[in-house]
Amino acid sequence: MIMLYAVAVAIHLLVAVLGVGLVGAIPITARIARRGAAAVSAAGQARSVAPILAVLLLATQLAFLVMVITGVLLDVAMAGAFHRTAWFQVSIAVLLVVGLSHARARAALRSARAPDGPREAALGRVERWGVVMCVGVATLALLMQVKP
Repeated sequence: MIMLYAVAVAIHLLVAVLGVGLVGAIPITARIARRGAAAVSAAGQARSVAPILAVLLLATQLAFLVMVITGVLLDVAMAGAFHRTAWFQVSIAVLLVVGLSHARARAALRSARAPDGPREAALGRVERWGVVMCVGVATLALLMQVKP
């Protein structure tokens, strides 16, 4: 179990930094696109940034999945010690909020990519949901570190 714990921690940390760390780029990219859409042709700007946002959302979605899997492995390696703690239970609730925010950001991006969709408003929603994800990820990191 010690080996499982060590491997799970290593993967958990790598994915947190390299995968989940990309979540900060989502609201920044959406904001740049939204502000640029007002100055340039909205259709061209939204379409040019949509593939970037789609890749960022896919990468973070996969990273969140790996984080959940490694989190479960860590709990198993510790014989269920984590899931009995308050910080872990709160983390699960925050993770659900992050997941909901991620789904809403993807839906807003689909709206922005639609040929006749409200691009600027949709990019604004992607930006706002991205900020919610960032706050959620920061809260998760704080909970994991402080373990109140």
